Amino acid sequence: MKKINLHMHSKYSLDAALEINDILNKCFKEGISYLSITDHDTCNTYLDIDKNKINGYGTLIYGMEADALINNVAYDILCYGFELEKVMKWANMQYETIESRQEKIYKKLIEICKEKKIPLDNSISYNPKKEFAHAAIFRKLNAETSNREFLDKYNINNLSDLYRASTMDKNFPLYMDISFIWPKIETLKKVINENGGKIFLAHPYKYCKGIRVDEVLDSCLPFIDGIEICNEPKNLKEVEYLYKYAKENNLLVSAGSDFHGSKKHNNLEVYLNKDMEKDILDWISKVPGKIII
Repeated sequence: MKKINLHMHSKYSLDAALEINDILNKCFKEGISYLSITDHDTCNTYLDIDKNKINGYGTLIYGMEADALINNVAYDILCYGFELEKVMKWANMQYETIESRQEKIYKKLIEICKEKKIPLDNSISYNPKKEFAHAAIFRKLNAETSNREFLDKYNINNLSDLYRASTMDKNFPLYMDISFIWPKIETLKKVINENGGKIFLAHPYKYCKGIRVDEVLDSCLPFIDGIEICNEPKNLKEVEYLYKYAKENNLLVSAGSDFHGSKKHNNLEVYLNKDMEKDILDWISKVPGKIII
């Protein structure tokens, strides 16, 4: 079987560590021959490719994990196979830099906390070059013992709880309308499709705190070209369910390990059977945005 990994992050993502050439070498050493680096809201990492630093061969599909709004809910959207220069230019204008967008989110969350009279530990500093805004806010909230009842009431135990299931929920006190940062899915889809690429919903199960995965998929279905069927699955039944859903709804499929080169996300293994692999390779063969290394 061909080895595929279409969801990995380089140092251009705030929570990742390696440069693209190091990731490619690591993948080729593991026998991965179809791959994509999908940094958060940018594809600038592809400018750093240096074939003199790469030991191995494979097909590299241009990629990006972009934030976009579907019915005012923020989702991670994997974009693949697009014309690099045009999409890179759009992404740099739309999302700006990692630091600038995280700084804007941080200031907005601070403002909301003040309005709601929710105390924060202001002795805790924040560096937008090293940390997501939501992570800093969670640390500030958690450090104030008076917030324990508030956090327990809304079942906020970690960064993921605060970001995915709370500040994006209109019923949560710290709800934030993120449209001042992220584009609507229609805008993203238009840009990617017009430049030869496809868009996929990333890791569908990660949005499911209190929501069934089929509800997530159904809400996104009208806007996406495909879904990521494998991303750190808790069990193979999840992969099989997502694959079945994709087939029933004429969606393309993708798969990746969400590699970050860190202790938390350092896995390169992806679980696919031959049919899944064949379906992925089929659409890869048709997109223009890829290079042979």
